[in-house]
Amino acid sequence: MSSLGNNKYGNRSWPRSLTLGVFLLFLSIGVGGLSPTPAGAEPDLRQELEGLKAQLERDRTQMEQDRQRIEQLERQFQSVETKSEEKNKALEEKITKQALDQPTFGQYLDRFAGEHRLSIAGYGFSGFDWQERANTNTFSAGFEPIFLYRLSDRLLFEGDLELKLEDTETSVDLEYAQVDYIVNDYLTVVAGKFLLPFGEFIERQHQVWINKLVSRPLPFREGDEGGLLPFSELGAQVRGAIPLGYGEGTRAEYSLYMTNGPRFASDERGAFFEANNTDQNRAKGYGARIGVDLLPYDAGMGRLRLGASTFDGQWSSHNKLWFTSWGLDAVYQNGPLALRGEYLQTRRAMPTSIPDDKGEGWYIQAAYLLQAVPVPYLNHTELIVRYSGQNQNALTADALAEGFLRNPRLVAFGLDYWIAPSVVWKLEYDRDLPAKARDSNALLTQFAVGF
Repeated sequence: MSSLGNNKYGNRSWPRSLTLGVFLLFLSIGVGGLSPTPAGAEPDLRQELEGLKAQLERDRTQMEQDRQRIEQLERQFQSVETKSEEKNKALEEKITKQALDQPTFGQYLDRFAGEHRLSIAGYGFSGFDWQERANTNTFSAGFEPIFLYRLSDRLLFEGDLELKLEDTETSVDLEYAQVDYIVNDYLTVVAGKFLLPFGEFIERQHQVWINKLVSRPLPFREGDEGGLLPFSELGAQVRGAIPLGYGEGTRAEYSLYMTNGPRFASDERGAFFEANNTDQNRAKGYGARIGVDLLPYDAGMGRLRLGASTFDGQWSSHNKLWFTSWGLDAVYQNGPLALRGEYLQTRRAMPTSIPDDKGEGWYIQAAYLLQAVPVPYLNHTELIVRYSGQNQNALTADALAEGFLRNPRLVAFGLDYWIAPSVVWKLEYDRDLPAKARDSNALLTQFAVGF
């Protein structure tokens, strides 16, 4: 009897119909698994894919925004770091500067003088005089400290003490002591004892380190030494300068003043001036000066200044007798060349039946600095020549006995060597040419220091 075969689990055999049915069942299952997706399931899958794409785009956009924000924060942080470094650097520089600005003891003393506005200037000199007419053969020396004090930007004080060696003792003289109040750029009020603002020489040239010669021009000797004017007066003045407006450096300067007035050693004709520290006649002296700088800086023609002055006042303590004076001055400077000159006249009214006391004086001076000479030492050398004269119609008997002349004339030749702008050695030869008198000679030398 045929059969499909023996089963290893037993001798029982499977019916053919059952075997065929199982085969057909598996075949149907396999075919069903390989059949395509139903048409209704495709839209759901597309929507899910689109959703995933949209989410991915949103995530990408957010990531880009986050990246930009991070970059912005990094820039802000770098800016803060930079500013912090700059502040730290500025703070370090400030601390370093403050540390460096802390003065030493010596610097503190120097700063103390400046901050408290007290300064000492002035000049000193030593020299030798040999004069034939005066029978002089002697050494000399002097010292003039000038005290400058600035109480404020507008209120100033200056005073000059003149210390001179005379014969067997030292003389002390208060040359000037004045208070200055600066009202504005064009007006200054001055009160006290001040140098007479008459001409150029008294105010600006008589200081020994500025005066290019050892001697002074004849009419501008001190009043008690035969000069025609007092050197200083006690009173008040207003002064200043006003630009002329047609070029830088052009200006008009002025001075108006009232003083105790002129005072003489005696009522004699030809008497010399003496200090007038107290008003002797309840009258006052009056004066004025005007000067004009005519050439602007950019003209390239140097500097030219012309001036006119006057000083008048009652001198007598008994009668209303006047002393009057007027003068003209001129200065021209161009590089190493300097020319200057002055002329003045004086008249002193005398009591009735006595002729007036009259005087006149002048000087002209030329100086040339050899700065263009390419030779050592010579380029610091300056050559000077000056001619001065004085006429008076009377002198006292005492003055004549001391050797003063009514009509002196003097020619002076000088050689200056400038060690520094305010340090000079001067050598001068004088030839005295008085009218109706024998000629005489003088040799003067001086070492002067301004500080």
